[in-house]
Amino acid sequence: MARINDQTAITIPLRNLLALIGGTAVAVTGYFHVTERVTMLEHDQNMVMRDVEANSKWIVDWEKEGLLPADIIQNSEIDFLKERLARVEKELENHGQK
Repeated sequence: MARINDQTAITIPLRNLLALIGGTAVAVTGYFHVTERVTMLEHDQNMVMRDVEANSKWIVDWEKEGLLPADIIQNSEIDFLKERLARVEKELENHGQK
């Protein structure tokens, strides 16, 4: 049996060597395409989960009668303006009668 060491010579046809190099290049390119696709899908999944969490938070924050805190503030301001308008109209009626 032949001994293998650092001085052992290997002969391989050039055609086979080129096929090995080409196969390696195709395998490496395929690996990077697959990892890129997985990374894109993970990013898309994270973005969708962020949207789902935001929607869930919005639903939880929804208060009774479908009013959000901003709606409550807006409604109180509208009520204040209605009352003020009613007082101004009443003052105008009283002023016109005098």
